Amino acid sequence: MELTAQQVSHRLTELTAEFAGWRIGRGGSGVWWAVRGNELVRTVNVDELRTRLRELAAPQRRREDRGTRGRR
Repeated sequence: MELTAQQVSHRLTELTAEFAGWRIGRGGSGVWWAVRGNELVRTVNVDELRTRLRELAAPQRRREDRGTRGRR
């Protein structure tokens, strides 16, 4: 299914809000991409992009949780 420009814009807004620190876009060839530092994720499916970004974010969240435990 081909996404309209409005749908792509909506998805970009959602992804940007959910994954702070990532630059996210969709190329002319229809490939979704996300970049953070030296990390690059590319896929043709926006749902797969979201899944992969969540997988990458999980270890980061665990490190942050460990770093803040016990501090008050």
